[in-house]
Amino acid sequence: MPSPATLHDVAKLAGVSYQTVSRVVNRSPNVSTRTMEKVNRAIADLNYQPNRAARSLVTGKSNAIHVLAFDIHNLRTLPAMQHGAYSQGYQLRLSGFQRNEDAVRDLRACLRDIAASQVDGMLLILPWVLVTESELSDLMGKIPYVVVGSSLGYGTNAVLVDQREGMRMAAQHLLDLGHRRIAAIQGIEHYYDAQLRQETLEKVLRKNGLELVASERGLFEMVSGYEAALRLLANGPDFTALVCANDEMALGAIRAIKSQGLRVPQDVSVIGFDDLPFAIFSDPPLTTIRQDFNALGTLGLQHLLSLIRTPDIAPHQRLLYPELIVRESTATLTSPTIKGRS
Repeated sequence: MPSPATLHDVAKLAGVSYQTVSRVVNRSPNVSTRTMEKVNRAIADLNYQPNRAARSLVTGKSNAIHVLAFDIHNLRTLPAMQHGAYSQGYQLRLSGFQRNEDAVRDLRACLRDIAASQVDGMLLILPWVLVTESELSDLMGKIPYVVVGSSLGYGTNAVLVDQREGMRMAAQHLLDLGHRRIAAIQGIEHYYDAQLRQETLEKVLRKNGLELVASERGLFEMVSGYEAALRLLANGPDFTALVCANDEMALGAIRAIKSQGLRVPQDVSVIGFDDLPFAIFSDPPLTTIRQDFNALGTLGLQHLLSLIRTPDIAPHQRLLYPELIVRESTATLTSPTIKGRS
């Protein structure tokens, strides 16, 4: 088996010095386009694989970005992050942890371990606040980081979707359809997004002289939406519209409503939040609030790369706006208020 190609082999084939090859490999700006093309052709012809460990010793950079995420439900931004990282010459490392009674300790341990490893930056996909802004900064030291999907405060670099605007649009949509007796299935209490959505829903209703007629809490899963909707139908006051904190719970709720002999949207209009791929295929297709997870992942990575390249930039947050997607699970109020059912 032939030996792997070396930096000197690439230099010889390209007709340049090995220092020039090194500059190309390390993406130095001081290389002409013509020379860069010659070196890249030689790299491709020889299937040269740079020694990342050796390169890190020289540059002080690992060309690696670490993503720390809370469970599988929070990885919808990962494909965009991965694509963006690779296109910029970075490896993407991933680790996660589950919420449990030791979650705070586990998160701190993960952050310390990652900070001690050789990474150029870090993306934190955390749906709730387990550490303060100052503690996170202390744990990360000089490693640039961006919080994706939530906020620890204005001193933290973050990218997020405007949850308040999303829920405002959802509530206003139902009001515009004539609904006044509105119930809700809330998300997990300590989640950042769930808190903002619930607070905003109640605020919009109060502004219109209304209150929720009933509310149950779910776990952002279909089965919890199904069970919560059954509790609302069995025990709650009458309602004509149901706001669900995410699409998965909305689908479960639709199934529960139908199981009680009711129709969606003729008897109960249902609206979700997220616009996950299955929403358009539900029966009926789900009205929802679209969050662009691809844009969120792309913006999070871009924000982090800007911090890596310009460490002294002032902390700031980047905000994406959601979109109301109207489908067939909501309709103008035409039928009488339904009765709670067991």
